[in-house]
Amino acid sequence: MIVYSLDTMFRKWDEETGPCNTAKQVILLSPGEFEATVHNVPHKKALLLDIRQIAYCKAELYGSCILGTLSIPVKRVRIDGAMRLGFYMQENRLYLIGEEEQLIHLVGRMRENQFPKELSVFGFFCCLLNSWVDNDFGFIQSCENHLSELENKLLEQIPKQFYVWLLPYRRDLMTLHSYYYQLMNLASTICSNTNQMLPPDDCLSFEHFASRVERLWNHVEMLREYTMQIREMYLAQINYSQSKAMNLLTVISAIFLPLTLLVGWYGMNFSHMPELSSPFGYPAIILLAVVIVIVEIIIFHKKNLL
Repeated sequence: MIVYSLDTMFRKWDEETGPCNTAKQVILLSPGEFEATVHNVPHKKALLLDIRQIAYCKAELYGSCILGTLSIPVKRVRIDGAMRLGFYMQENRLYLIGEEEQLIHLVGRMRENQFPKELSVFGFFCCLLNSWVDNDFGFIQSCENHLSELENKLLEQIPKQFYVWLLPYRRDLMTLHSYYYQLMNLASTICSNTNQMLPPDDCLSFEHFASRVERLWNHVEMLREYTMQIREMYLAQINYSQSKAMNLLTVISAIFLPLTLLVGWYGMNFSHMPELSSPFGYPAIILLAVVIVIVEIIIFHKKNLL
């Protein structure tokens, strides 16, 4: 268990410095520590049950506490899993429940900040949520740049591994789309303030956070539509390529169709065919076939069929 005091600064409490006298505290602990050391808090069992099966972000408001779960995608080059934690807020206590290493990473940046003295734990939690989406625009912009490069490659030639390149971005955008939608619902639930625990300033902070996440959600929604347009462009390129091949085969068939007719005639072997006995019959038919092919090629070329 790690305890931080929340005043104008966010400081880690050390047992050697004596008791933590700061009224507002942020406490990081594992689910086992929360169950064993935190007593006499309402709805503790409900939170422990939720923590065992964290799948999405949500918040629940009760008479004297706010609790919920968070599933935060890990954004590197691609989305690589998720960090899952639970939270429990009372008037002067914020419990973050999960793996210690992940929790320290999630709150680490806040130690560099300075806060107004009147900041509540609810306002601090909103600051945490904002810090967790600070770099998301850069990640989304990176996805957009890669999709643009894929589109340019598609215009030059049809990639052999098109779906191998596109599908990871579709999965990442789908994950972010769901994540931001859940965050919007979480922020809206908290700022509804049905249990009257939040000061007006904190309600406004959560409204601003919801608006910020909505802009991210809209950007991801636009990129999801962009991936569909790229996919449709790929299918159109495939159809065009196949159509072009079929057109070429049709033209070649049309060119040699008259020759097939000649072969049919002279394959009948009637006894009264004058060309059969003429010494110039065979060369004449060859010359006629060549002339027919040349004339047809000229006609098809003028009509842009070749």
